[in-house]
Amino acid sequence: MLKYRIAAFAAVLPLVLASTANAAQIKVMVSGAMAHALEEVSKDFAKKNGHTLDFVVGTTGVIQDKVRAGEKADVVEVTSVGMTALEKEKLVVPGTRVELARANIGVAVRDGAPMIDISTVDALKARLVAAKSVAWIDPKVGGQAGQAITSLLQKMGITDEVMKKSVYGKTGAEAVQKMAAGEADMAISFISEIKPIKGAKVVGPLPAAVQNPSSYDGAVGANSANPDIARALLKAMQNADARHIMVEAGLDPVSH
Repeated sequence: MLKYRIAAFAAVLPLVLASTANAAQIKVMVSGAMAHALEEVSKDFAKKNGHTLDFVVGTTGVIQDKVRAGEKADVVEVTSVGMTALEKEKLVVPGTRVELARANIGVAVRDGAPMIDISTVDALKARLVAAKSVAWIDPKVGGQAGQAITSLLQKMGITDEVMKKSVYGKTGAEAVQKMAAGEADMAISFISEIKPIKGAKVVGPLPAAVQNPSSYDGAVGANSANPDIARALLKAMQNADARHIMVEAGLDPVSH
């Protein structure tokens, strides 16, 4: 019996060592809108392959700045516009860019609060004007949602009125967290940044007439230490399981 156990261990040991040898520390830089979904996808990928993850979440502007400053990343995910800029600057590996998903902006209120009517542009405008405070991402930090919401307020002619009662977050998720904690009556953010926050509930997407969806792409970082693993992770971000996770997170995954 002892000889059998030793023999069995000897047979398994090379597999264990091979798995350990192939394990890597994978650094993934992602935007706030995609963070929750891609963290879930990446965790499953890492678990199956024995890798460990280092996730960095920020706005497209923040991620671009980090990459431009020379910070290494295996996978970079930003808006499509942001990715085009990184491609031109040769900061991602040519030919590795993939479309991942689109994100829509929505409105949130605290759990237990009455649902509000935002079904039309006029109804949304009335709610924003009536609110004592509105939480959203600080437009100065370079987030796509911040730019879109700024444009929304301008179109409705209520920029100054909302600005003076705004509660800002460094990310959309942080803004929603502040609303959930009672610092604001309502929050505007990507739906995918609202859904993971405890104490917050999605009222619905912005009316179609003022909806401004954002597209997000991923690519292998130009200075990736693990380009082959990064390519495999990007592929995992496009499979059926990943698309299901994205839908559950409030995103619209791109079909490939």
